[in-house]
Amino acid sequence: MKLAVAGKGGSGKTSVAGTLARLLARGGVARLVAVDADSNPNLGLTLGLTPEESARLRPLPRTILKREKDESGKVHVSLAEEPAVILSRHGFAAPDGVTLLLMGAVDHAGAGGMCGAHAAVRTRVGELVEENDRPTVIDMEAGLEHLSRGTIRHTRTALLIVEPYFKSMETGARMDALARELGIPRVLTVANKVRGEADRRALAEFCAGRGMELAAEIPFDESFLEAERKGRAPLDHDPSSPAIQALQQLSVKLT
Repeated sequence: MKLAVAGKGGSGKTSVAGTLARLLARGGVARLVAVDADSNPNLGLTLGLTPEESARLRPLPRTILKREKDESGKVHVSLAEEPAVILSRHGFAAPDGVTLLLMGAVDHAGAGGMCGAHAAVRTRVGELVEENDRPTVIDMEAGLEHLSRGTIRHTRTALLIVEPYFKSMETGARMDALARELGIPRVLTVANKVRGEADRRALAEFCAGRGMELAAEIPFDESFLEAERKGRAPLDHDPSSPAIQALQQLSVKLT
């Protein structure tokens, strides 16, 4: 399993990615790796780490990369260590046997973006996923850039998280087209924060009109907001909530 979770900012992709990772692990997907590839990393909290534990997380260091010149003098960057070694040295233990990897983060203001070392590490996420023989769930950067750069071309499944309003659905349609252009074998749309029949109808009609496969509907769930306010993982806060039950059904479909 090589699964990437993508979506517009605020769509709930991190909540879906982290909760799915644990549900998949509980359902028998062993040795699962959860990769936080967002430059504003929050996957640790969703996986069930405490705020204090999450604050101690450190991204992968630049030493995992090596630079080599070919005969023409062109520089190539690749992994300096085997994926199993990277996971052993730099992975963090999360609940339900999940291993968390943090790819990078914005760590200071006024730099015009991520520092070069962290940005370079994050560009190798595809290579790490491809060469790693363990099942992997990736929480991608919000927006389209990772798709336009082909960062997730080595995944087997792309989950596109959309909300039931036009801008989010339009973003989902663009993501769907890019993911298919990359040749990702399975591209699925997940409707999140669905409040009622009007939302369901709008999402179903939009996806049908754009040729998008609507794989699941996650209802709007107040318990997810309450979990956020308390700094807890939704799965730990209320494991029987409607959204958790819908994600449980999705986890079964994915396996």
